[in-house]
Amino acid sequence: MLISEKMPEGIEGPEAEQLTNQMFEAVNKEAWDSTKIVQWTYVGGHNYLWNKETTDLQVQWGEKEVIMNLADYEGRALKDGKELEGEDKRKMIDKAYAFFCNDMFWLNAPVKARDEGTTRKLVEMEDGQKGLLVTYSSGGVTPGDSYLWILDEAGKPTGWKMWTQILPVKGVYTTWENWTKLESGAEISQLHGSPIFDAKVTNLKSGRSYDELGIKSPFK
Repeated sequence: MLISEKMPEGIEGPEAEQLTNQMFEAVNKEAWDSTKIVQWTYVGGHNYLWNKETTDLQVQWGEKEVIMNLADYEGRALKDGKELEGEDKRKMIDKAYAFFCNDMFWLNAPVKARDEGTTRKLVEMEDGQKGLLVTYSSGGVTPGDSYLWILDEAGKPTGWKMWTQILPVKGVYTTWENWTKLESGAEISQLHGSPIFDAKVTNLKSGRSYDELGIKSPFK
């Protein structure tokens, strides 16, 4: 039986920021920032093609597909290959965006530790390790969630503990493992294991062009 843990106290300041810098370096955030196009599948059969440079996004799940631009939040929605309009279209775009916010966070949450609305605190762990507690007061689809990063000596995450709205048990530990390097040099964890669920990232690719990925652009 899982028992909720109280969220630990932490201290904001230079040490927390230094640990954040170390984590960014370990996962090569600079390379992620320069990555142009990313393709991946997340647990539940959510398939993504994301052009970070143009903010174009394709989301496919089951017989549904959304092709949108994140900057203007407009696009197309299809079901069984047929275009949806009006309220049906808007609902599917909203759902695709919610999927993307969650699944992109699980794809590369370490690089989002300094997103707008975040606070970072240094936490002294019981085993003498130092953890990085990141709280999201705004943004995404579940503002208020907190994550305690557990890092190795190089600053690369080995797992985190979660205090989130969606999970009734607080402080659940989930691994960050099976790291792989993208074409750009960014490091991505493809496996997250916990007592409640296992989440895998599959079909992960990145490139500087659609030709490099061996696909045609679905965007106009």
